[in-house]
Amino acid sequence: MGMLVKIPLLAFLIFGVTYPLFFWLTAADPIKNNFHRFHLACPVVIAGLAIIGLWFLPVDQALKNVGGLWLLCALLTTAIFWKKETVNPWAMTVLCLWGLKFFAIVYGHMAAPDLTQILISILAGLIVSAIFYAMNLGHFYLNARGLKIGHLKNSVIAFGALVFLRLLWDVSYAATARLMYGGEQTTVWAFINSLDGFMLWAAVFFGTVFPLGALYFAFGTLRLKNTQATTGILYVILSAVLLGDLAYKYYLLKFGVVM
Repeated sequence: MGMLVKIPLLAFLIFGVTYPLFFWLTAADPIKNNFHRFHLACPVVIAGLAIIGLWFLPVDQALKNVGGLWLLCALLTTAIFWKKETVNPWAMTVLCLWGLKFFAIVYGHMAAPDLTQILISILAGLIVSAIFYAMNLGHFYLNARGLKIGHLKNSVIAFGALVFLRLLWDVSYAATARLMYGGEQTTVWAFINSLDGFMLWAAVFFGTVFPLGALYFAFGTLRLKNTQATTGILYVILSAVLLGDLAYKYYLLKFGVVM
């Protein structure tokens, strides 16, 4: 199974099953005016594309059936909450936990049944979901007046915390881990500085370092209550995160570098 199939399929699936968790950010004070509709439909469509794609791949029929059942439940959940004012975050969490278990099985089938790789892939999915949620929330501020700035601030904080967690992991992993490269065991640090591993620097920069640096300006515009400027910054961060995530996934699936 080619890399061009594995990367988008796994990326779409982990995005779809983690994104609804961010309804918790507004659970205490839900946003009205049909805010939840896009955030219900978007992850179902994205995850649905991955699950439909799974049906055309040589994987176990049982795995395809579980994916189809999850997608059906996701569609039913979306239909239930579509006309309501708010979403029950507990219901979405149950759906997400089931989806995460399904993702872990799919990842083990397509890549490696390694717990660390699966956990880092989930963290990567949460990071992409967090910035996408924050960006869309900021865009919603442009159309709905009178929203509390705290909603957008909390989403930016959540994203920043997840990226900082990844930074800590990257530094620890690069300093201590070893991997097989060129038929022999070598340190991750040595691999990163090799010809094949050099582009990992781009993954770390776009996926971790740049977003953390850009958040300084996002918080600055939030202090000024300039949600339009904050949203513009989040658009830039989203672009960087997507580039970094693609590079991270390539090295994870190609060389087993768990960053």
